[in-house]
Amino acid sequence: MSRWPIGERTVTYLLERGRLEDLGDTDLEAAAGVALARAQRRLRTAAAGLDADDPDGAYAAAYDAYRMAAEALLVRQGLRASGGDGSHVTVEDAIGAQFSDRISAFAKPTFERLRRTRHRAQYFDPSAPPIEPDDAQWAVQLSSRAVQDTALLLDTNPPGRFTE
Repeated sequence: MSRWPIGERTVTYLLERGRLEDLGDTDLEAAAGVALARAQRRLRTAAAGLDADDPDGAYAAAYDAYRMAAEALLVRQGLRASGGDGSHVTVEDAIGAQFSDRISAFAKPTFERLRRTRHRAQYFDPSAPPIEPDDAQWAVQLSSRAVQDTALLLDTNPPGRFTE
């Protein structure tokens, strides 16, 4: 296992600007496993939202599962978003730059679409179009692929600690 060479410039940039931070002395394999398990649980919550005829809730939970899977990859590298405004975009940028070639669900335009629509689900705007059941179904399916592909990558070819 070694440092992930793809997207190195993006990650270095985000670290230099304080958007990503190092997790320090952490068991990265165990921590990534915990993060992935959280994503898997949230994915089940998203599926339950579909069954309950709650497209907003299903969409938001699907986005959470998707983001948590992405965060599991960062955790495996000893990284996390530093929090605050823009932290979801930081995850989007770091993961899109590094892993979209292996996990197509993490392509930057897809991540952005999912994140922006999730915002509508979380913060009501009467002028915005509603999230339809088909939108929520798409989000759950996308998130399911992202979670599964992340689990496979972590199992077969996990990235190493990112060090500057």
